[in-house]
Amino acid sequence: MKRIRLWQCIIPYLLLSMLLTSCGDKMTGGPGTAESAPTSTSSASPDNSPWATSSILGSTSTSQPQETCAAFLPSTPCSRYTSVSGTTGGEELLWVAEGTIKVRLTSVEGTLQMAMKTDCSPISASATIAGNAMTLGKIATGASGCIGTAGDHQAWIQEFLKRPIAMTYTQDILTWQSGIDTLSFKSD
Repeated sequence: MKRIRLWQCIIPYLLLSMLLTSCGDKMTGGPGTAESAPTSTSSASPDNSPWATSSILGSTSTSQPQETCAAFLPSTPCSRYTSVSGTTGGEELLWVAEGTIKVRLTSVEGTLQMAMKTDCSPISASATIAGNAMTLGKIATGASGCIGTAGDHQAWIQEFLKRPIAMTYTQDILTWQSGIDTLSFKSD
């Protein structure tokens, strides 16, 4: 019985002390306050000795990656593009002309990223552009459960993006050609 009573007295004091000593958003640097501790990272020295390390001190704060607009071609405006037409094997894709596809290119810390929104789900991938040819890295698709027509559109777009894409820009229209398929976009 005495032990239960003892714990009943100790637990509130422990909780109060944890509350008073917990870290907050503001660090004052005075006695008894939380301060950020420098982090250190170790890396092997050039002689590859597992015991030789160098220590680099840095701050614990991190910054968000910087994203900036990038142009698909030097002559294209840096903006979002909306689909205006598309073909597959010479046949018109009416669903593309309805503005179903929206695409933009950004640079995130020096790496090009293509982001696309379809009638099914978002798609993104790293991009490499050499001259007028764009090649996408591993394609990521947002969670979707599209079936029927929207699912068919998504599958077609996925196959289109897997191949190298030749880009042209004439009369304010950005045209992508991938194999026998084309997509055309207008800047928003």
